[in-house]
Amino acid sequence: MTLYDELLVGAIDLHCHIDLEFSGNELKREPEALWLPKAEAMGVRGVVLKSHWWPTVNVVPYILASVKTGVSLWSSVVLNLSAGGPSPCVIEACAELGGKVVFLPTWSARNDILRKGFSHRLQSIYKHFGKVENPGYVFTNDKGQLLPEGREIIECCKAYNLALGTGHVSWQESLAFAETARDMGFKQLFINHPLTGFIGAPIDALQRAAELGAFVETCWNQLAPGRMDSPELVQKLRAIGLKQVVASTDYFRPYSPNPPELMRMFLGMLYEGGLSKEEVKQVACTNPARVMGLE
Repeated sequence: MTLYDELLVGAIDLHCHIDLEFSGNELKREPEALWLPKAEAMGVRGVVLKSHWWPTVNVVPYILASVKTGVSLWSSVVLNLSAGGPSPCVIEACAELGGKVVFLPTWSARNDILRKGFSHRLQSIYKHFGKVENPGYVFTNDKGQLLPEGREIIECCKAYNLALGTGHVSWQESLAFAETARDMGFKQLFINHPLTGFIGAPIDALQRAAELGAFVETCWNQLAPGRMDSPELVQKLRAIGLKQVVASTDYFRPYSPNPPELMRMFLGMLYEGGLSKEEVKQVACTNPARVMGLE
């Protein structure tokens, strides 16, 4: 086993998009039933399956019925319009159906719409998407304080022992969630890909979020060709504080390697960028387990 193989052993990917995500034309090269045995052989501990459109709680049981695997496969729901929006009932249903992670809205978030995130991309995929009454959910008032709807989401996730990802809301909203989560004793909040262009969180805000106990996610996308170099990313992660950083793939592109191979590549790039083996293990294994409420 090489060093790069060792980096992957025990890893948990908190952010892996399921097939299908957008269209049959964007089918990944390997469906879950094919790459899960590879993930097990490579020592991956667990994967959270996510969809921008539908809850994955009703898909995971069928995947597990078709393939035997020692990899923990967790389902989730994104609180977009298509899944019912940011409703406590949606969160409750996720928990009762075996889900483990809730994500705040992505393409239904006001920040995503204003900053031309996935809502903009969907307009190029679906000719009728522009007719959708996309609500543009927002969770803070004009003073930057978390609205009661946001507090209720945290309360529900805490009550059902669910992790909460911030989706595509603004970094200011994520910080408000972090402050309220700290006050409520909720320790399973992770801020999704805040260094991406359509969120653009400043480092000092992420330092504050980490101080409040929130986890800050870094994804392979940040090291995709033409984007950030790995030493630059590692420098930013160190500034945030590795104790509260989690590494995920955010796998969804058809050209990407399958999830375990993509995670192996990402962790190797973080190592080449300056993280030690122990530090890679912290952001890939230890910290994601803390997000999921595991030992």
